[in-house]
Amino acid sequence: MKRETRGNPAPSTTALRDTARERILAAAFATLCEGGFAALSTREIAARAQMSKRELYAEFGNKQGIFAALVESRARRMREPLASASVENADAFAQTLFRAGLAFLTQLYDPAVVAVFRLAIAAATDSPEVPRTLEDRARAPNRDALRELMLQARNARLVSGEPAALTGRFLALLTGDIHIPLLLGVIEQPKQRELELCVREAVAAFLQLHAPTRRTTRRRRARRAA
Repeated sequence: MKRETRGNPAPSTTALRDTARERILAAAFATLCEGGFAALSTREIAARAQMSKRELYAEFGNKQGIFAALVESRARRMREPLASASVENADAFAQTLFRAGLAFLTQLYDPAVVAVFRLAIAAATDSPEVPRTLEDRARAPNRDALRELMLQARNARLVSGEPAALTGRFLALLTGDIHIPLLLGVIEQPKQRELELCVREAVAAFLQLHAPTRRTTRRRRARRAA
C-alpha cells in the first residue's frame, strides 16, 4: 500500500502579495541609496524586483507611492509598542515609555532610516514632496500616537502638562544631541546597550520633569477616598 505523500501547502494569495511587496520595497530602497530620489524609476525597480511594471503600478501606483510605503513601513515599527500601551499605573506607564522609546530610537538610528533622512534632506529643494512624505507618513503619525499615550497618562494623573508639549519633550529627551551628528556622519550608530541606557535616562528625566503636581495628587487622593 502506497503512502500518501503531501507536499508543502501552496502559499496563500496574501503571502505571495506580501513577498512581492517586500521585493519591490527592497529594490526601491537599493535604487534610492545608489542614485537618490531622482533615480527612483519604476522601470529600474521592476527590473530589480524581477516583476512587471504593471504589477508594480497595481501595488503602489507610482514612485511616490513606493517611497511613501517605504517610509510607512519603518514608521509602523516605531509605533508597535504603543499598540499595547498601558497607563494602568506609574510602573506600567514607565515600561510603556521605555518600550516605545527603544523602538523609536532603534528605527530612527537604523542605517536604512538614516539614509532615507539624508535623501529627504538632499531632495528638499528639487523634490519637496520627498521631505513632505517623510513628515506626513512617519513623523506626524508617530507624534500623534505618542500624543494619544500622553493624553491617556495625563487623564490617569500619571503626568501633568499638555499632551503635545509632553510629546515634544519626551522626543527631545530621547534624541538629545545624537540624531543630527548621526545624519552628518560624524558619529557612529549607537550600539543596543547605549540605546537602552539613553532611553532609561530619558524616561527617568521625563517622569521627574512632568510628575503630577501636589495639587493634582491631592485631588486624586480625595476622589479615591470619596
